[in-house]
Amino acid sequence: MRLVQRETVILAENYDALVDWYVQVLGFRETKRFENGYRYCNLESEGGVHIGIAPAKEMGVVPGDRKNATVLMQIEVEDVRALFTMLPERGGAVTFGPALDETDQFWYGGIADLEGNPIWVVDSKCP
Repeated sequence: MRLVQRETVILAENYDALVDWYVQVLGFRETKRFENGYRYCNLESEGGVHIGIAPAKEMGVVPGDRKNATVLMQIEVEDVRALFTMLPERGGAVTFGPALDETDQFWYGGIADLEGNPIWVVDSKCP
């Protein structure tokens, strides 16, 4: 079996607002949008992170407490501390950190998007 990585999919309660948040706050760009029969948006970051966003209701899903998610996205940014400073005023939340890993000398922490989906954040020094 040959596995090929596709995008991580996020099921949104407010589809349009969440797409806009990933574009405006984290700098993703829209690569495709489907509006016939179902709504789905493909997004890509400058660094090559791919995500898809779909309305949860259209997929027959009622989101639970997102902070208890067992699958989450991890992203790398140039300046973890700068992201964490700007994030609360742009609709996101800091869930832990930022902190410096003393052993490997990298910054890390956790954030949540507009709907509370958890995201781990590290800088480029993370092993």
